[in-house]
Amino acid sequence: MDLTEPRASRYRESYLRMAKEASYCPQAPGDGMGHVSLTRKQLADPELLQREATAYALRFNKEENELTFAIGCSDFVTNRAFIWTIEAARALAGGLFSFMAATNKSLAWKNKS
Repeated sequence: MDLTEPRASRYRESYLRMAKEASYCPQAPGDGMGHVSLTRKQLADPELLQREATAYALRFNKEENELTFAIGCSDFVTNRAFIWTIEAARALAGGLFSFMAATNKSLAWKNKS
């Protein structure tokens, strides 16, 4: 993948925004369950974050080209929200934006056991 092409830029931008706005860095070393194994100094290192964003863009591009995204599996408490999220992603991939609008309205729905 040419890192100067628009898709690479968008993938990197998405990663950097997830890191900044949600403190979520899926490319950072960790346990694969959201726990990051970095020191505070490493977390604050902008160069490390840029390298993570680049690695993420390359991985995401590979997954997209292969039409395969490994996402793991849900737990019982969150499985309904998990299903909605997966279907929202499928709808986005297929251009079904009306489903996305309905999904966004439904996100306020409480996930009751």
